[in-house]
Amino acid sequence: MAEIANPPTPELVTAFKGAMRRLAATVTVITTGSGGERQGMTATAVTSVTMDPPALLICVNQSASLHPVLETGTRFCVNLLNESHGEVAGAFGGRLQGADRFNAGQWAVNDHGVPYLTDAQANLFCRVDALMLYGTHTIFVGRVEDVRLFGDIAPLIYQDGRYVKAS
Repeated sequence: MAEIANPPTPELVTAFKGAMRRLAATVTVITTGSGGERQGMTATAVTSVTMDPPALLICVNQSASLHPVLETGTRFCVNLLNESHGEVAGAFGGRLQGADRFNAGQWAVNDHGVPYLTDAQANLFCRVDALMLYGTHTIFVGRVEDVRLFGDIAPLIYQDGRYVKAS
């Protein structure tokens, strides 16, 4: 990781964290798998990029176990969590480790071996199309190859350091 010129002051870091606690975001679980090995993590740093071609970006800390797998240009799934998925978000957010995370929720595998949460609001199946290192994270652009929609729109939201229901 490259050294950041003019590192931020502690005051700026504290203020930035405070501002980000006010930024509500849909909770997702990013998953990937190959050769029977599955990995995943909870993330809120996910957004659409373009509709032509359909693409989204995800930001992943370079210390995350999922990071080296994504760096290979693999396929992955962004699972948009429903308000009932607090347990799944917690499991993939660090409460459980490795393959044990997949004990929370109901999982299936697509034709490419990528695990997906069967009752997620949406599953966006992607392939890494580009990446950019920035600070402690890598920004991955995922080219969307398939989308699966399920149920009503009732997202699990992360705000002020906790999971909340949108309604």
